[in-house]
Amino acid sequence: MSAVRPTATHECDALQLQELYRRGDLSPRDVVEDCISRIERMNPEINSVLVVLVERARAAAAESERRWREGAPRPLEGVPIGVKDVADIAGVPTTGGSALYLDHIADRDAEVIRRTENAGGVVIAKDATTEFAIGGPHNPTFGAVRNPWDLNRWSGGSSTGAAASVAARMYPLAIGSDAAGSIRMPASWCGVTGLKPTTGAVPRTGVLPLSWTTETVGPIGRSATDVARFFAVLRGLDTADPRSVPTPADGLDTLASGRVSNDLEGVRIGIARDYFLEDCDSDVRQNFESAVNALRSAGALVSDVMLPLAPDAMQIGYLVLFTEAAAVHRINADRLGRCDPVMVRRLSEGVLTSATDYIRALQYRVQLQRSFAEAFSKVDLIAVPTTPGTAPNLDDLTIHIDSIPKPMHDVQSRSGMVCNLAGVPAVAFPSGLDRAGCPTSIQLIAPPHKELEALTAAAVYQSRTEHHLRAPDIAA
Repeated sequence: MSAVRPTATHECDALQLQELYRRGDLSPRDVVEDCISRIERMNPEINSVLVVLVERARAAAAESERRWREGAPRPLEGVPIGVKDVADIAGVPTTGGSALYLDHIADRDAEVIRRTENAGGVVIAKDATTEFAIGGPHNPTFGAVRNPWDLNRWSGGSSTGAAASVAARMYPLAIGSDAAGSIRMPASWCGVTGLKPTTGAVPRTGVLPLSWTTETVGPIGRSATDVARFFAVLRGLDTADPRSVPTPADGLDTLASGRVSNDLEGVRIGIARDYFLEDCDSDVRQNFESAVNALRSAGALVSDVMLPLAPDAMQIGYLVLFTEAAAVHRINADRLGRCDPVMVRRLSEGVLTSATDYIRALQYRVQLQRSFAEAFSKVDLIAVPTTPGTAPNLDDLTIHIDSIPKPMHDVQSRSGMVCNLAGVPAVAFPSGLDRAGCPTSIQLIAPPHKELEALTAAAVYQSRTEHHLRAPDIAA
Protein backbone atom coordinates (compact mmCIF):
# COMPACT_ATOMS: atom_id res chain seq x y z
CA MET A 1 0.00 0.00 0.00
CA SER A 2 1.37 3.42 -0.87
CA ALA A 3 1.33 5.95 1.94
CA VAL A 4 -1.37 8.59 1.83
CA ARG A 5 0.35 11.96 1.64
CA PRO A 6 -1.01 14.47 4.17
CA THR A 7 -2.42 17.66 2.69
CA ALA A 8 -2.61 19.62 5.96
CA THR A 9 -0.61 19.84 9.17
CA HIS A 10 -3.26 18.16 11.29
CA GLU A 11 -3.28 15.15 8.97
CA CYS A 12 0.37 14.39 9.78
CA ASP A 13 1.24 11.75 12.32
CA ALA A 14 4.29 12.16 14.56
CA LEU A 15 6.78 10.63 12.11
CA GLN A 16 5.47 12.74 9.24
CA LEU A 17 5.66 15.93 11.30
CA GLN A 18 9.26 15.21 12.21
CA GLU A 19 10.22 14.54 8.60
CA LEU A 20 8.76 17.93 7.64
CA TYR A 21 10.67 19.53 10.52
CA ARG A 22 13.86 17.84 9.37
CA ARG A 23 13.43 19.19 5.83
CA GLY A 24 12.64 22.66 7.10
CA ASP A 25 9.18 22.60 5.51
CA LEU A 26 7.34 23.00 8.79
CA SER A 27 7.89 24.72 12.13
CA PRO A 28 7.03 23.23 15.57
CA ARG A 29 5.72 26.63 16.61
CA ASP A 30 3.33 26.73 13.67
CA VAL A 31 2.15 23.20 14.45
CA VAL A 32 1.50 24.08 18.08
CA GLU A 33 -0.51 27.14 17.08
CA ASP A 34 -2.51 24.99 14.69
CA CYS A 35 -3.21 22.50 17.50
CA ILE A 36 -4.35 25.28 19.82
CA SER A 37 -6.67 26.63 17.12
CA ARG A 38 -8.14 23.18 16.46
CA ILE A 39 -8.76 22.59 20.15
CA GLU A 40 -10.50 25.95 20.46
CA ARG A 41 -12.68 25.15 17.45
CA MET A 42 -13.52 21.51 18.13
CA ASN A 43 -13.47 21.06 21.87
CA PRO A 44 -16.85 22.75 22.52
CA GLU A 45 -18.47 19.91 20.58
CA ILE A 46 -16.28 16.98 21.65
CA ASN A 47 -15.38 18.06 25.21
CA SER A 48 -12.18 16.02 25.27
CA VAL A 49 -9.74 18.67 26.59
CA LEU A 50 -9.88 20.11 30.10
CA VAL A 51 -7.09 22.68 29.84
CA VAL A 52 -4.71 23.87 27.12
CA LEU A 53 -1.16 24.45 28.35
CA VAL A 54 -0.56 27.35 25.98
CA GLU A 55 2.55 28.95 27.43
CA ARG A 56 4.24 25.65 28.29
CA ALA A 57 3.59 24.32 24.78
CA ARG A 58 4.79 27.50 23.08
CA ALA A 59 8.03 27.50 25.08
CA ALA A 60 8.65 23.83 24.28
CA ALA A 61 7.91 24.43 20.59
CA ALA A 62 10.44 27.28 20.48
CA GLU A 63 13.08 25.01 22.01
CA SER A 64 12.21 22.28 19.50
CA GLU A 65 12.53 24.71 16.62
CA ARG A 66 16.00 25.67 17.83
CA ARG A 67 17.06 22.01 18.10
CA TRP A 68 15.82 21.16 14.61
CA ARG A 69 17.63 24.19 13.24
CA GLU A 70 20.86 23.10 14.93
CA GLY A 71 20.46 19.46 13.84
CA ALA A 72 20.08 18.06 17.35
CA PRO A 73 16.51 16.70 17.57
CA ARG A 74 15.40 14.30 20.28
CA PRO A 75 13.11 11.28 19.66
CA LEU A 76 9.80 13.18 20.05
CA GLU A 77 11.12 16.60 19.06
CA GLY A 78 8.29 19.03 18.37
CA VAL A 79 5.45 16.51 18.55
CA PRO A 80 2.34 17.86 20.38
CA ILE A 81 1.06 15.46 23.04
CA GLY A 82 -2.03 15.33 25.25
CA VAL A 83 -2.05 13.92 28.77
CA LYS A 84 -4.88 12.14 30.56
CA ASP A 85 -5.71 14.15 33.65
CA VAL A 86 -4.37 11.56 36.05
CA ALA A 87 -0.69 12.43 35.47
CA ASP A 88 0.91 15.31 37.34
CA ILE A 89 2.19 18.36 35.49
CA ALA A 90 3.92 20.84 37.79
CA GLY A 91 1.82 23.92 38.51
CA VAL A 92 -1.31 22.46 36.90
CA PRO A 93 -4.28 20.81 38.64
CA THR A 94 -4.45 17.02 38.47
CA THR A 95 -8.18 16.62 38.97
CA GLY A 96 -8.62 12.99 38.02
CA GLY A 97 -11.87 14.22 36.52
CA SER A 98 -13.28 14.94 39.99
CA ALA A 99 -14.70 18.00 41.73
CA LEU A 100 -12.88 16.76 44.84
CA TYR A 101 -9.48 17.53 43.25
CA LEU A 102 -10.11 20.81 41.45
CA ASP A 103 -7.50 22.49 43.67
CA HIS A 104 -5.06 19.57 43.61
CA ILE A 105 -2.07 21.42 42.10
CA ALA A 106 0.91 19.22 41.25
CA ASP A 107 4.27 20.34 42.64
CA ARG A 108 6.32 18.26 40.22
CA ASP A 109 5.98 16.40 36.94
CA ALA A 110 5.04 12.74 36.76
CA GLU A 111 7.88 10.55 35.52
CA VAL A 112 6.11 9.97 32.20
CA ILE A 113 5.85 13.75 31.70
CA ARG A 114 9.53 14.20 32.53
CA ARG A 115 10.50 11.51 30.02
CA THR A 116 8.16 12.90 27.37
CA GLU A 117 9.54 16.43 27.61
CA ASN A 118 13.15 15.27 27.90
CA ALA A 119 12.58 13.50 24.57
CA GLY A 120 11.32 16.74 22.99
CA GLY A 121 7.60 16.05 23.21
CA VAL A 122 5.44 19.18 23.48
CA VAL A 123 2.88 18.63 26.25
CA ILE A 124 -0.04 20.73 25.09
CA ALA A 125 -3.20 19.68 26.96
CA LYS A 126 -4.79 17.86 29.86
CA ASP A 127 -7.34 15.35 28.54
CA ALA A 128 -10.65 14.43 30.16
CA THR A 129 -11.10 11.22 32.12
CA THR A 130 -14.00 9.51 33.80
CA GLU A 131 -14.00 10.38 37.50
CA PHE A 132 -10.82 8.98 39.06
CA ALA A 133 -10.64 6.72 35.96
CA ILE A 134 -13.36 4.48 37.39
CA GLY A 135 -16.56 6.49 36.89
CA GLY A 136 -19.13 6.38 34.12
CA PRO A 137 -19.39 8.32 30.84
CA HIS A 138 -21.45 11.20 32.27
CA ASN A 139 -18.86 12.93 34.42
CA PRO A 140 -20.83 15.17 36.83
CA THR A 141 -18.11 17.84 36.90
CA PHE A 142 -16.85 18.01 33.33
CA GLY A 143 -19.53 16.25 31.29
CA ALA A 144 -19.28 13.40 28.80
CA VAL A 145 -16.69 13.23 26.03
CA ARG A 146 -18.39 12.76 22.68
CA ASN A 147 -17.09 10.44 20.00
CA PRO A 148 -15.67 12.36 17.01
CA TRP A 149 -17.17 9.76 14.65
CA ASP A 150 -20.69 10.30 16.01
CA LEU A 151 -21.32 13.02 18.57
CA ASN A 152 -24.29 11.12 19.95
CA ARG A 153 -21.97 8.33 21.05
CA TRP A 154 -19.37 8.00 23.81
CA SER A 155 -15.66 7.96 23.07
CA GLY A 156 -14.98 5.20 25.63
CA GLY A 157 -13.13 5.28 28.90
CA SER A 158 -11.45 5.90 31.04
CA SER A 159 -8.87 7.49 28.71
CA THR A 160 -11.87 9.12 27.13
CA GLY A 161 -10.40 12.51 26.17
CA ALA A 162 -7.04 11.19 25.03
CA ALA A 163 -8.47 8.89 22.34
CA ALA A 164 -11.08 11.41 21.20
CA SER A 165 -8.49 14.19 20.87
CA VAL A 166 -6.14 12.03 18.82
CA ALA A 167 -9.02 10.83 16.63
CA ALA A 168 -10.15 14.43 16.03
CA ARG A 169 -6.61 15.34 14.92
CA MET A 170 -6.15 17.85 17.74
CA TYR A 171 -2.66 16.34 18.24
CA PRO A 172 -1.02 13.08 17.14
CA LEU A 173 -0.14 11.44 20.48
CA ALA A 174 -1.52 11.18 24.01
CA ILE A 175 -0.77 9.51 27.33
CA GLY A 176 -3.50 7.29 28.76
CA SER A 177 -3.91 4.73 31.52
CA ASP A 178 -5.54 1.31 31.39
CA ALA A 179 -6.97 -0.74 34.28
CA ALA A 180 -9.62 -2.76 32.43
CA GLY A 181 -9.18 -1.75 28.79
CA SER A 182 -9.13 2.01 29.41
CA ILE A 183 -6.63 2.73 26.62
CA ARG A 184 -7.76 0.05 24.17
CA MET A 185 -11.53 0.53 24.52
CA PRO A 186 -11.53 4.23 23.55
CA ALA A 187 -8.87 3.52 20.93
CA SER A 188 -11.25 0.95 19.46
CA TRP A 189 -14.31 3.20 19.48
CA CYS A 190 -12.41 6.27 18.20
CA GLY A 191 -10.48 4.51 15.43
CA VAL A 192 -6.95 5.03 16.76
CA THR A 193 -4.10 2.83 18.00
CA GLY A 194 -3.50 2.22 21.71
CA LEU A 195 -1.01 0.14 23.68
CA LYS A 196 -1.48 -1.37 27.13
CA PRO A 197 2.08 -2.25 28.12
CA THR A 198 3.27 -5.07 30.35
CA THR A 199 2.53 -4.37 33.99
CA GLY A 200 5.38 -2.26 35.37
CA ALA A 201 6.95 -1.47 32.00
CA VAL A 202 5.99 2.22 32.26
CA PRO A 203 6.45 3.91 35.65
CA ARG A 204 3.44 5.34 37.46
CA THR A 205 5.32 7.81 39.67
CA GLY A 206 3.22 10.97 39.82
CA VAL A 207 0.10 9.32 38.38
CA LEU A 208 -3.06 9.18 40.50
CA PRO A 209 -3.30 5.59 41.76
CA LEU A 210 -6.28 3.37 41.09
CA SER A 211 -5.29 -0.31 41.07
CA TRP A 212 -1.85 -1.67 41.93
CA THR A 213 -2.58 -4.97 40.21
CA THR A 214 -4.40 -4.10 36.99
CA GLU A 215 -3.43 -0.54 36.00
CA THR A 216 -0.76 0.54 33.52
CA VAL A 217 0.17 3.76 31.72
CA GLY A 218 0.61 3.76 27.95
CA PRO A 219 0.50 5.65 24.65
CA ILE A 220 -2.30 6.40 22.20
CA GLY A 221 -1.59 7.45 18.62
CA ARG A 222 -2.73 7.13 15.05
CA SER A 223 -0.35 4.34 14.02
CA ALA A 224 1.62 1.49 15.54
CA THR A 225 4.91 3.14 14.55
CA ASP A 226 3.96 6.35 16.36
CA VAL A 227 2.89 4.36 19.41
CA ALA A 228 6.16 2.41 19.30
CA ARG A 229 8.17 5.62 19.22
CA PHE A 230 6.30 7.00 22.22
CA PHE A 231 6.49 3.73 24.15
CA ALA A 232 10.25 3.60 23.61
CA VAL A 233 10.47 6.93 25.45
CA LEU A 234 8.03 6.09 28.26
CA ARG A 235 9.19 2.62 29.25
CA GLY A 236 12.00 1.65 31.59
CA LEU A 237 12.81 1.24 35.25
CA ASP A 238 12.03 4.01 37.73
CA THR A 239 13.35 3.24 41.20
CA ALA A 240 10.79 5.62 42.73
CA ASP A 241 8.01 3.27 41.59
CA PRO A 242 8.18 -0.04 43.50
CA ARG A 243 6.22 -1.79 40.74
CA SER A 244 8.42 -0.54 37.93
CA VAL A 245 10.52 -3.20 36.20
CA PRO A 246 13.43 -3.11 33.73
CA THR A 247 12.46 -3.50 30.09
CA PRO A 248 14.45 -5.45 27.51
CA ALA A 249 16.64 -4.13 24.75
CA ASP A 250 14.57 -5.54 21.91
CA GLY A 251 15.04 -3.47 18.77
CA LEU A 252 12.00 -1.30 19.42
CA ASP A 253 13.93 1.77 18.27
CA THR A 254 14.07 0.35 14.74
CA LEU A 255 10.28 0.12 14.54
CA ALA A 256 9.97 3.49 16.28
CA SER A 257 11.99 5.05 13.47
CA GLY A 258 9.36 3.96 10.98
CA ARG A 259 11.36 1.11 9.45
CA VAL A 260 8.65 -1.53 9.15
CA SER A 261 9.20 -5.10 8.04
CA ASN A 262 7.49 -6.04 4.80
CA ASP A 263 6.03 -9.25 6.14
CA LEU A 264 5.25 -11.44 9.13
CA GLU A 265 6.88 -14.58 7.74
CA GLY A 266 6.87 -17.27 10.40
CA VAL A 267 5.04 -15.25 13.06
CA ARG A 268 2.52 -17.53 14.79
CA ILE A 269 -0.79 -15.83 15.56
CA GLY A 270 -3.42 -17.64 17.58
CA ILE A 271 -7.12 -16.84 17.26
CA ALA A 272 -8.95 -17.17 20.58
CA ARG A 273 -12.44 -17.87 19.20
CA ASP A 274 -14.19 -19.29 22.24
CA TYR A 275 -15.71 -16.54 24.39
CA PHE A 276 -14.05 -13.62 22.55
CA LEU A 277 -16.00 -14.11 19.32
CA GLU A 278 -19.19 -15.08 21.11
CA ASP A 279 -21.76 -12.35 21.64
CA CYS A 280 -19.86 -10.24 19.13
CA ASP A 281 -21.46 -8.00 16.51
CA SER A 282 -21.31 -9.44 13.00
CA ASP A 283 -19.64 -6.30 11.56
CA VAL A 284 -16.97 -6.44 14.26
CA ARG A 285 -16.49 -10.15 13.62
CA GLN A 286 -16.36 -9.71 9.83
CA ASN A 287 -13.77 -6.95 10.06
CA PHE A 288 -11.81 -9.04 12.53
CA GLU A 289 -11.73 -11.99 10.14
CA SER A 290 -10.64 -9.66 7.31
CA ALA A 291 -7.83 -8.34 9.50
CA VAL A 292 -6.74 -11.89 10.32
CA ASN A 293 -6.69 -12.70 6.60
CA ALA A 294 -4.50 -9.65 6.01
CA LEU A 295 -2.09 -10.84 8.69
CA ARG A 296 -2.10 -14.29 7.07
CA SER A 297 -1.40 -12.73 3.67
CA ALA A 298 1.60 -10.97 5.23
CA GLY A 299 3.05 -14.39 6.10
CA ALA A 300 1.67 -15.03 9.57
CA LEU A 301 0.90 -18.63 10.52
CA VAL A 302 -2.65 -18.53 11.87
CA SER A 303 -4.20 -21.19 14.08
CA ASP A 304 -6.78 -21.42 16.86
CA VAL A 305 -5.70 -21.21 20.49
CA MET A 306 -7.51 -21.78 23.78
CA LEU A 307 -7.72 -19.47 26.81
CA PRO A 308 -10.07 -21.54 28.99
CA LEU A 309 -10.01 -19.18 31.99
CA ALA A 310 -10.90 -16.07 29.98
CA PRO A 311 -14.69 -16.15 30.59
CA ASP A 312 -14.17 -15.43 34.31
CA ALA A 313 -11.56 -12.72 33.87
CA MET A 314 -13.85 -9.71 33.57
CA GLN A 315 -15.82 -10.43 36.75
CA ILE A 316 -12.79 -11.39 38.81
CA GLY A 317 -10.70 -8.56 37.42
CA TYR A 318 -13.32 -6.01 38.36
CA LEU A 319 -13.40 -7.48 41.87
CA VAL A 320 -9.66 -6.81 42.17
CA LEU A 321 -9.94 -3.37 40.56
CA PHE A 322 -12.88 -2.17 42.67
CA THR A 323 -11.35 -3.51 45.89
CA GLU A 324 -8.00 -1.82 45.31
CA ALA A 325 -9.72 1.40 44.18
CA ALA A 326 -11.78 1.38 47.39
CA ALA A 327 -8.56 1.14 49.40
CA VAL A 328 -7.02 4.02 47.44
CA HIS A 329 -10.07 6.27 47.91
CA ARG A 330 -10.77 5.55 51.56
CA ILE A 331 -9.44 9.08 52.20
CA ASN A 332 -12.38 10.44 50.19
CA ALA A 333 -15.03 8.33 51.90
CA ASP A 334 -16.73 11.30 53.60
CA ARG A 335 -16.93 13.33 50.38
CA LEU A 336 -18.32 10.83 47.89
CA GLY A 337 -21.76 12.46 47.90
CA ARG A 338 -20.35 14.96 45.40
CA CYS A 339 -19.11 12.25 43.05
CA ASP A 340 -20.28 10.23 40.07
CA PRO A 341 -22.82 7.63 41.26
CA VAL A 342 -21.20 5.02 38.99
CA MET A 343 -17.86 5.53 40.70
CA VAL A 344 -19.46 5.47 44.16
CA ARG A 345 -21.25 2.21 43.37
CA ARG A 346 -18.02 0.61 42.18
CA LEU A 347 -16.11 1.74 45.26
CA SER A 348 -18.93 0.42 47.43
CA GLU A 349 -18.60 -2.97 45.78
CA GLY A 350 -14.90 -2.88 46.59
CA VAL A 351 -15.53 -2.00 50.22
CA LEU A 352 -17.78 -5.06 50.56
CA THR A 353 -15.21 -7.50 49.14
CA SER A 354 -14.03 -9.97 51.75
CA ALA A 355 -10.35 -10.64 52.26
CA THR A 356 -10.99 -14.26 51.29
CA ASP A 357 -12.56 -13.30 47.96
CA TYR A 358 -9.75 -10.84 47.19
CA ILE A 359 -7.07 -13.43 47.90
CA ARG A 360 -8.91 -16.03 45.81
CA ALA A 361 -9.04 -13.50 42.96
CA LEU A 362 -5.29 -13.00 43.16
CA GLN A 363 -4.82 -16.78 43.03
CA TYR A 364 -7.02 -16.89 39.93
CA ARG A 365 -4.69 -14.26 38.45
CA VAL A 366 -1.75 -16.67 38.84
CA GLN A 367 -3.74 -19.40 37.11
CA LEU A 368 -4.66 -17.00 34.30
CA GLN A 369 -0.99 -16.12 33.82
CA ARG A 370 -0.18 -19.82 33.54
CA SER A 371 -2.96 -20.21 30.99
CA PHE A 372 -1.43 -17.44 28.88
CA ALA A 373 2.02 -19.00 29.24
CA GLU A 374 0.63 -22.29 27.93
CA ALA A 375 -0.97 -20.52 24.96
CA PHE A 376 2.22 -18.60 24.20
CA SER A 377 4.19 -21.86 24.09
CA LYS A 378 2.26 -22.53 20.87
CA VAL A 379 1.88 -19.04 19.34
CA ASP A 380 3.69 -15.69 19.39
CA LEU A 381 0.61 -13.46 19.50
CA ILE A 382 -3.09 -13.87 20.23
CA ALA A 383 -5.71 -11.97 18.20
CA VAL A 384 -9.19 -11.05 19.44
CA PRO A 385 -11.68 -8.26 18.69
CA THR A 386 -10.88 -5.30 20.95
CA THR A 387 -14.53 -4.64 21.80
CA PRO A 388 -17.59 -6.76 20.87
CA GLY A 389 -19.47 -3.80 19.41
CA THR A 390 -18.93 -0.23 18.34
CA ALA A 391 -19.33 2.90 20.48
CA PRO A 392 -22.48 3.12 22.62
CA ASN A 393 -25.03 5.91 22.45
CA LEU A 394 -24.69 8.39 25.30
CA ASP A 395 -28.43 8.49 25.96
CA ASP A 396 -28.89 4.81 26.88
CA LEU A 397 -25.29 3.49 27.20
CA THR A 398 -26.02 0.31 25.31
CA ILE A 399 -23.80 -1.56 22.87
CA HIS A 400 -25.70 -3.07 19.98
CA ILE A 401 -24.77 -6.62 19.05
CA ASP A 402 -26.52 -7.22 15.73
CA SER A 403 -29.25 -4.73 16.69
CA ILE A 404 -29.74 -6.28 20.14
CA PRO A 405 -28.96 -3.72 22.86
CA LYS A 406 -26.61 -4.88 25.61
CA PRO A 407 -25.79 -2.86 28.74
CA MET A 408 -22.41 -1.27 28.06
CA HIS A 409 -20.88 -2.22 31.41
CA ASP A 410 -21.78 -5.90 30.87
CA VAL A 411 -19.73 -6.30 27.69
CA GLN A 412 -17.26 -3.43 27.20
CA SER A 413 -14.27 -5.11 28.88
CA ARG A 414 -14.73 -8.68 27.66
CA SER A 415 -11.43 -8.55 25.76
CA GLY A 416 -9.75 -5.90 27.87
CA MET A 417 -9.68 -6.98 31.49
CA VAL A 418 -8.16 -10.38 30.75
CA CYS A 419 -4.91 -8.64 29.73
CA ASN A 420 -4.88 -6.31 32.74
CA LEU A 421 -5.38 -9.15 35.20
CA ALA A 422 -2.71 -11.30 33.57
CA GLY A 423 -0.33 -8.34 33.19
CA VAL A 424 0.35 -9.02 29.51
CA PRO A 425 0.71 -6.30 26.84
CA ALA A 426 -1.82 -5.72 24.06
CA VAL A 427 -2.16 -3.29 21.18
CA ALA A 428 -5.52 -2.26 19.71
CA PHE A 429 -5.79 -0.82 16.20
CA PRO A 430 -8.52 -0.10 13.63
CA SER A 431 -9.90 -2.95 11.51
CA GLY A 432 -12.59 -1.07 9.55
CA LEU A 433 -16.01 0.52 10.01
CA ASP A 434 -19.38 -0.99 10.84
CA ARG A 435 -22.60 -0.43 8.89
CA ALA A 436 -23.17 2.86 10.75
CA GLY A 437 -19.72 4.17 9.87
CA CYS A 438 -18.22 3.68 13.35
CA PRO A 439 -14.74 2.16 13.88
CA THR A 440 -14.09 -1.47 14.76
CA SER A 441 -10.81 -2.76 16.15
CA ILE A 442 -8.55 -5.79 16.48
CA GLN A 443 -6.35 -6.48 19.50
CA LEU A 444 -3.04 -8.36 19.45
CA ILE A 445 -1.96 -9.77 22.81
CA ALA A 446 1.69 -10.63 23.44
CA PRO A 447 3.72 -12.35 26.17
CA PRO A 448 5.15 -10.10 28.90
CA HIS A 449 7.66 -7.55 27.55
CA LYS A 450 7.01 -8.59 23.94
CA GLU A 451 5.40 -5.27 22.95
CA LEU A 452 7.75 -5.13 19.97
CA GLU A 453 6.21 -8.26 18.43
CA ALA A 454 2.64 -6.96 18.79
CA LEU A 455 3.50 -3.47 17.53
CA THR A 456 5.46 -4.87 14.59
CA ALA A 457 2.53 -7.04 13.50
CA ALA A 458 0.21 -4.04 13.83
CA ALA A 459 2.62 -1.89 11.81
CA VAL A 460 2.86 -4.48 9.04
CA TYR A 461 -0.93 -4.67 8.93
CA GLN A 462 -1.17 -0.88 8.77
CA SER A 463 1.41 -0.76 5.97
CA ARG A 464 -0.96 -2.96 3.93
CA THR A 465 -4.28 -1.30 4.84
CA GLU A 466 -5.66 2.22 5.30
CA HIS A 467 -8.08 1.83 8.21
CA HIS A 468 -5.81 3.77 10.60
CA LEU A 469 -5.64 6.65 8.10
CA ARG A 470 -9.37 7.29 8.15
CA ALA A 471 -10.54 10.31 10.10
CA PRO A 472 -14.01 11.38 11.24
CA ASP A 473 -15.68 14.13 9.22
CA ILE A 474 -15.41 16.54 12.14
CA ALA A 475 -11.60 16.36 11.89
CA ALA A 476 -11.50 17.79 8.37
